[in-house]
Amino acid sequence: MELAYVLKLLLRGIASFISAGAFAILFNSSPRAALAVGLLAAGANGLRLILIDVGMMPAPAAFLAALSIGIVALMMDQRHKVPPIAVTVAPTVIMIPGIYAFEAIVHFNHGQMLDALQAAATCSFIVGGLATGLAVARIFEPPAT
Repeated sequence: MELAYVLKLLLRGIASFISAGAFAILFNSSPRAALAVGLLAAGANGLRLILIDVGMMPAPAAFLAALSIGIVALMMDQRHKVPPIAVTVAPTVIMIPGIYAFEAIVHFNHGQMLDALQAAATCSFIVGGLATGLAVARIFEPPAT
């Protein structure tokens, strides 16, 4: 079923908000922190999906989304004294490419080595993009006083 693009974006944002907020609750975050995490995830994952929709490869899109999560987490730490780890894990976890990991396992199981390696490499690059984005955001962290 084809949806209007605006509706598709809205539904993606709602799904990102709910999933990251739920992860935050599972990680024993306060309701206020879970709300902030949900909003952050809706924005960052929305950015990632829009970039993929306009033609960017998934790994660089994941990098930019994780970079935005990391920078917002640093700003929240400065203004509200919220530890960055409390607001970076849940929005990042929802962007881990489980479908590519699953495809790799299925293709390996069926002996389709090239397809399996392609799925595994794509998964690895996306996870690497997420990790690199969060790491690069730490460069902007002000020095400890």
